[in-house]
Amino acid sequence: MEQKSIRVLIAENHRDLSEVMSQLIDTEPDMHCVGQVTEAGEVLLKARESSANAVILDLTLQGGSGFPLIEQLTTAMPELRVIVFSGLANSEEVSREAKRRGAAAYVCKGSDIQVLFDALRTPATAS
Repeated sequence: MEQKSIRVLIAENHRDLSEVMSQLIDTEPDMHCVGQVTEAGEVLLKARESSANAVILDLTLQGGSGFPLIEQLTTAMPELRVIVFSGLANSEEVSREAKRRGAAAYVCKGSDIQVLFDALRTPATAS
């Protein structure tokens, strides 16, 4: 059996959404959810502990803003790909700011799940 190469940490403040996303990720042949967190302060620690190579990051986590967290994650773990998954208004502006701070991609909540999967796969296969 082929090892799942994309190890995804979900950082999402809505537990129900996080659980559904985890289940969907685990159905993909090349992905595995390695954990879920709701607090901004837990993301980096959990990413390191789980050997995640991708994080799906909600910008409105409990205990902190997502923009500085993007920079913290990409500085501490340069190989980690951060996919921002957000429902914030002004998505074009938010997307630009997230990418400026180091996010690999921005996906609007409400997008088809395949858009999120494509965003996870694209940085994972780019070298």
